[in-house]
Order: sequence, then C-alpha cells, then structure tokens
Amino acid sequence: MKRALLATAITLLATTSAFAQLDKAATDAADAAEHKVEQKKAESDAKKSGPVGKAVNNTKAKYHKSQANRNANSAKKALKKTVD
Repeated sequence: MKRALLATAITLLATTSAFAQLDKAATDAADAAEHKVEQKKAESDAKKSGPVGKAVNNTKAKYHKSQANRNANSAKKALKKTVD
C-alpha cells in the first residue's frame, strides 16, 4: 500500500513538473513573439524618423531582437526539459 502511494506521489510530481515546464515554455514563447512585434515596430519607426529618432528606434529594435532571441532559447530549453 505504501509503495503504491509513493509511486502515485512520484508520478504526480513528475506530471506537475512537466506541466510547469510547458507553462514556462509557453510564456517564454509568447514573450519572444511580443518582443518580435516591438522590434518590427521600432524598425518601421526608424525608417520614418529623422537622425536622432532613427538612432533611438534602431537601439530599441536591437534590444527587442536580443530579448526575442533570449526568450526563444529559454522556451526551447524548457521544452527540452519537458521531453527529458
């Protein structure tokens, strides 16, 4: 009886951990998509701006591109942890 309860508890813990990793992956993927949208918006604004606005918007675009890549990589790692 105790072994069955222990096995059930371990199974539930593993399942909960897998769902937590999937949730993290989904959150990171959504964040990556949001940063990608902000990157494209900044790039578009840079094309319409003067010299100072262009520099500011290009900096914003680089920041959002970097954050999108970081979040995408984090999402990939979380998915790998779920599979392993």
